[in-house]
Amino acid sequence: MAEFLGSMLDATRADINAAYRSKQAGGRREVDLHRGALRLTDAALAELRGHIERLATQFGDRDAPGVWTRVVVTVVDLQDRPSPDAAPRA
Repeated sequence: MAEFLGSMLDATRADINAAYRSKQAGGRREVDLHRGALRLTDAALAELRGHIERLATQFGDRDAPGVWTRVVVTVVDLQDRPSPDAAPRA
């Protein structure tokens, strides 16, 4: 898994570098990067994943006109998620 994720990050880095080289040469490429941390309950995590899936479906028409755009979304727990039967913390 670590090798696969490393390959994904390398490919994403290559995409971003190519876009910025193109911009420096006068091309028009858009790059947006968002990184943040959210505190998500199990229900909120499921809802977020649902929203991501709906966005991918809504904008994922491969036959639509436009510019091919790479989208990478990563949702990673930064700590162990409590078991579903654990009492909530106050």
